[in-house]
Amino acid sequence: MDEVKKMVSTSELDPGFKSDVLAHPDARGLNACFSCGACSAGCPIHEVFPDYSPKKLAKMVRLGMKKEVLNSPYIWYCATCCNCVEHCPQNVKFFDILNVLKNMAAKGGYAPAAWVEQTKHVMETGIVFAQEDSWVKKREVLSLRPLKEYVDKMRKIVEKTGIDKIKPRVNSK
Repeated sequence: MDEVKKMVSTSELDPGFKSDVLAHPDARGLNACFSCGACSAGCPIHEVFPDYSPKKLAKMVRLGMKKEVLNSPYIWYCATCCNCVEHCPQNVKFFDILNVLKNMAAKGGYAPAAWVEQTKHVMETGIVFAQEDSWVKKREVLSLRPLKEYVDKMRKIVEKTGIDKIKPRVNSK
């Protein structure tokens, strides 16, 4: 499904957005990016979703397209393979920049509902994915501790990071 291209007015740009992103130590490499496109060329997600492009997202940050970047579903598509980092001739850690953008998006109310629901599940159960009964029995046979033992630790991590306060975005793309 092709994404509709939209013109952005200069009045919609946030000139402080780039500075806000660069204020995070993990995103400081953004200034070294000269938009060569090596990051996108090596990205397996870009092959499947051509509109997903680390190069494009970096440009959008530099232009101050805060709302478009933080509301973009593409910042959540990353496969965490770090091919973008491996291919970058400037050694820009785009994976780290993407994590900064995801955190900013989540704090700004742009988190996808599925991500928020998964976080709630972690707080309730201590695990990321629902367990099947067969897995629980297999853990018992192997004398492994039940995963639910970690619920309190996971809840503490989630609360310390503030993830439990994040609300899903209303206008999902």
